[in-house]
Amino acid sequence: MFTDPGYKGCPFQRATAEVPEDSRINRLAETHRAWVRALFTDLATQSGYADPEGLARQLHLLYDGAQQSARMDHDPSAATTARAAAAVLLDAAAPAPD
Repeated sequence: MFTDPGYKGCPFQRATAEVPEDSRINRLAETHRAWVRALFTDLATQSGYADPEGLARQLHLLYDGAQQSARMDHDPSAATTARAAAAVLLDAAAPAPD
């Protein structure tokens, strides 16, 4: 999606930019972000990493940063760069003890 010339960034980020904290839009965005974080955590858990929550937070930051870079810098290679950084994180992450 980052390589699409019409990519406008994360719709949740854009929608929450100027609404009150207690708005329905913010609650929906928080639900979506929790789902993304849970997905990363579940995948890290299933893959046998020792600290799946910590790894998920790092991967989530990469995901967010790639979206922002793709939009703000008009950088269609942001996903490729983030993927390379994720590979470094995954290689460096400790496996769960047996």
